[in-house]
Amino acid sequence: MVKSSNPKPREAIRRFGLSFARIKWRLIYPFLFLSLLLVSLMGGLAFWFFDLGRDLGLFFLYFVPASATSVSIALLYGLSFSKRIVAPISHMTASIEEILKGKFEHPLRLESEIFQPLEECFNEMSEHLESRIQFLSDERLKVLSILSDMVEGVLVLDDLGRIVLVNPAFEKLFGQSRNEMIGGYHYEKLRHHSLNALVDAVIESGEPRACEIRLDIPHRQALEVQASVAQPFEHGSVVLVFHDITEKKRQEEIQSDFVANISHELRTPISIIKGYIETLIDGGIADQKQAIAFLQILQKNSTRMERIVEDLLQLSRIESGLDRARPVKLDLLDALERVVMLFKPRADQKKQHMSLSVPPDLTLMADPEKLNVVLTNLLDNAIKYTEASGEIRISAKAGEGSVVLQIEDNGIGIPERDLTRIFERFYRADRSRSRDLGGTGLGLSIVKKIVEAHGGEISVESKVSQGSCFRLCFMNSPPRT
Repeated sequence: MVKSSNPKPREAIRRFGLSFARIKWRLIYPFLFLSLLLVSLMGGLAFWFFDLGRDLGLFFLYFVPASATSVSIALLYGLSFSKRIVAPISHMTASIEEILKGKFEHPLRLESEIFQPLEECFNEMSEHLESRIQFLSDERLKVLSILSDMVEGVLVLDDLGRIVLVNPAFEKLFGQSRNEMIGGYHYEKLRHHSLNALVDAVIESGEPRACEIRLDIPHRQALEVQASVAQPFEHGSVVLVFHDITEKKRQEEIQSDFVANISHELRTPISIIKGYIETLIDGGIADQKQAIAFLQILQKNSTRMERIVEDLLQLSRIESGLDRARPVKLDLLDALERVVMLFKPRADQKKQHMSLSVPPDLTLMADPEKLNVVLTNLLDNAIKYTEASGEIRISAKAGEGSVVLQIEDNGIGIPERDLTRIFERFYRADRSRSRDLGGTGLGLSIVKKIVEAHGGEISVESKVSQGSCFRLCFMNSPPRT
């Protein structure tokens, strides 16, 4: 139950309680005044009827006891009357104090016919107040629960621009705790020019507005901010909702890069093919030797285009779920030995040493065809980007319900800035070298999608001039489809 935190009602009740004694005496004063008036009247009559010089003793015998009796009766009646008035007020004051503490269990009982209507009204008001407070408390808990569960950050400012409410998502976005921000001005706590300008514009116009901002902390998130004047609050109060669109922006950048990259990748062979065809048409076909050389170049570039299209189609089928993984139990050593045998002649040409370290009884749940695609791409890259006389190590071991496969080389390595992007389509750390070596820029994207289709993960560690290590973790159970 909600308790009152405002000290003013409690102070007022305390002062009212201290004045009870004064109230009692103020109620007694009229009776005391009447008794004194009666004593004065009796004294006057006695003075009229008695000869004080002769009957002074008789005067005191009757007058003094009569006067004392009348004053006592007046005081007793006044006290009784004041008690009938003050006691219900005292009970009501105690009930109000209980209500301020959030206790509504005991209804008011004044036990006075005079105050019966007041008692009924007070108890009815207390029930209504308890119901209202409970309703507001439930609504507050609902709002706080909704705000806590929201993935969007929420910030509420009062009409002076002070922060009055934030939710956990907002704390996470800005890296500050609620206690650090509540009560502070937004321009002091947030220190973001575009955000402060948005708040000022909304307060000034009273109309909803939105903008996109980027944070410097902790990971330069992109945020879409929607701000509006809050109706339940005082005029000028602002509610801001922060949507994290970092992933959306990243996907847009990847899509934009993909369009630019595929255009570039296809434009180069198309331009070459078009140029040599025009040369052949213009008479180059007459020189048979030259024509054969031109046709070989045309074949090489058309093959490159074919590989790009095939890799794109394969990637599209995997992403769309049309080409799902169909895992079976494989002898991993046997599968790796077959792939190594295919690449050994190429490694021998560069005098590279390939080693294989796999337990003989190790098995893996994987799609044989797709596992072969993964191993082919990774070993092909290892041979391409490892210098002559280099070393390539393939190893595998069993984990807890998983199999960890590792392909390591001591080749040219990958710059740290490129490690987070090498699995993107058409992304190359060294574009000219990759293209010269015949890569399409899609191999690692295909590898990543195949591993994820098996419910696994792939990671890479690399240092320039020291080599790279690709680590694949396959769950040793069929993935859920």
